[in-house]
Amino acid sequence: MNITFTEGAVNRLKRYDLSNKKMLLDFDDGVGPFSAVGSCSLDGAYRLILVAKDTKTPDYDEKINSNLGDVFIKHHTAVQFDNEMEVRFNPRYFTMPLVSPRRVLTDNLEVLDLSDTDPSAQFDKAHDC
Repeated sequence: MNITFTEGAVNRLKRYDLSNKKMLLDFDDGVGPFSAVGSCSLDGAYRLILVAKDTKTPDYDEKINSNLGDVFIKHHTAVQFDNEMEVRFNPRYFTMPLVSPRRVLTDNLEVLDLSDTDPSAQFDKAHDC
């Protein structure tokens, strides 16, 4: 599996200073510390979650290559991704589509920077809609 960030996407992500962060390509399936338990939507949400490099992320146990470094995914969600993917930047709408040669996985890959946050403090509680 491989993911390529286009030049536009790389420029858009520069604001996050990725040098000290681990990238998690997440398909929010309700599993793991970054999922809002009790989510009100049945839709899958694709997110790029940024955490401090030393954050333990045992749920993200599979590594894929990218031109920005390693990106981690949850092994059991690998079927939600394609072998070749690309993150683009759409300057008209300020969105980052995640696409493959076969399909558009999402029109806007949400970027969630939790590098200065204790993940368990924010995401381990059920919530109401």
